[in-house]
Amino acid sequence: MIQINDKKYILTYLIGFILLATFLFSCNTHNHPKAQIILSILTVIGGIICIRYSIKNKDALHKTAFLIIIIFGLLTVFTSPLLVAPDEVEHFARSDLTSEGGLIPNYHENQGYFINNYFYQMTCSQGNTLLDNTSFMHQDITHGKTFFTSVFSQNLFYVYLAQGFGIFIAKMLELPVIFALWLGRLCNLLLYSGIVYFAIKKTPAFKKELLVLSCLPIAVFQAASMSSDGIIFALAILNISYFIQMYKSEIIPNKNIIIYLATGVLIGLIKFPYIFLLLMLFLIPAHKFKTKKIAIISKMTALLLIVIAGAYSNFYASKELLKGGRIDYYIQNNVNPANQINYIIHNPASAVITFVKSLIFLPYLIFIKDCSFFHLILFPGLDIYNALCLIFFIVFLFLSEDLKMAKRKKLELIILFLIIYTSIFFIQYLSWTPVGYDSILGVGARYFIPILAILPLVFGHKSNSEKLTKYFIVFTTIFLSGMLLIIIAGFY
Repeated sequence: MIQINDKKYILTYLIGFILLATFLFSCNTHNHPKAQIILSILTVIGGIICIRYSIKNKDALHKTAFLIIIIFGLLTVFTSPLLVAPDEVEHFARSDLTSEGGLIPNYHENQGYFINNYFYQMTCSQGNTLLDNTSFMHQDITHGKTFFTSVFSQNLFYVYLAQGFGIFIAKMLELPVIFALWLGRLCNLLLYSGIVYFAIKKTPAFKKELLVLSCLPIAVFQAASMSSDGIIFALAILNISYFIQMYKSEIIPNKNIIIYLATGVLIGLIKFPYIFLLLMLFLIPAHKFKTKKIAIISKMTALLLIVIAGAYSNFYASKELLKGGRIDYYIQNNVNPANQINYIIHNPASAVITFVKSLIFLPYLIFIKDCSFFHLILFPGLDIYNALCLIFFIVFLFLSEDLKMAKRKKLELIILFLIIYTSIFFIQYLSWTPVGYDSILGVGARYFIPILAILPLVFGHKSNSEKLTKYFIVFTTIFLSGMLLIIIAGFY
């Protein structure tokens, strides 16, 4: 039974849910009011289940995180419209290739990639819900081929194995077309939740912080889509978990070093700036390693992996980006990394002003005004929701657990965060911004999710508190409910 004193947490959730629902539904139209009511009821039931479970199982935060991700992730899998997540069209195309064993996409010059034509039919209904188009509940998955321009061939295959497996199941069972999308999303979600469960269970500290970070609305939304972001976010959480294990250990087991290095390079090969997370290894005192030799080899290996990831990004991934549909954008908008570097060399003052101005003024657009769960779609009220999420995150930072790190270590973490933060902007400046343009384009809020865990490590100064943990979970659940309310109010 839930004690009377604990019912205040459920009441807090219900008040937050009602306020968000009232605001978001007042901002948007209502094409399917019955569906909105049913989905809203399911959302609030899911939220209450999560909070009740967390109260009853206060010492099992890994299980609570898993339950929250599964409940809100499942609702997102089935309510989110067709291919509406950022770049979900390309991620779905790549996953479909993976489902048939195409681990390395084969590009046909001036034509693109061979894709099953059922996928192309789905792209024509991008953004629709099943209430807008019920045909996908009945259409079979066809195996005729057609060309498609972009499949994110720069990404390595392992970030699409889960989604591809889901599509493979749908094909083997001869299910309707929509199940290729649903099962692909579902398998991606299950992999994400499983890795997060393991990461939180293994860490000796910082459990509630990793729970909040892994349950951020944008993280759960991406994990419940076909996007490769889900596995990247999960591996980043696992990477931080193993860093904390090593930092808190008296003597570090060699397997922990291997897992830490492996997770770092796996995400660094997909998004190069994240490879610098491996530099956290240098924050761990040498005496914690079994021998001085192991400490040196581990740190040298980290540096070598950074070089390898940089070489892969420069000599392979960047060239793969020039294939397919993205080349049209580059040509039409005068995007050329080599020419941009040449511009920087010959116009250093102008380039520095553009870069600094973007670092200062773009965060408002990135995290509040233009931040959306969806691909190029904004809804009324989304900016207010984003601002509330940001306020919660800032409060969360300063109420996080203090790992008793020295001030010098925290300063080094801040420097590392800024290195990765600015690297993300710089890469977008080279790869997505027109030559000589006065602002950096293409920077999305989701790009920063893998490095957010650094911030509570720096700013956290509280000891563990059961009451604080409960409120963290309540507000995390409120904002996840808000994410679903945005989908319900915006698309239904």
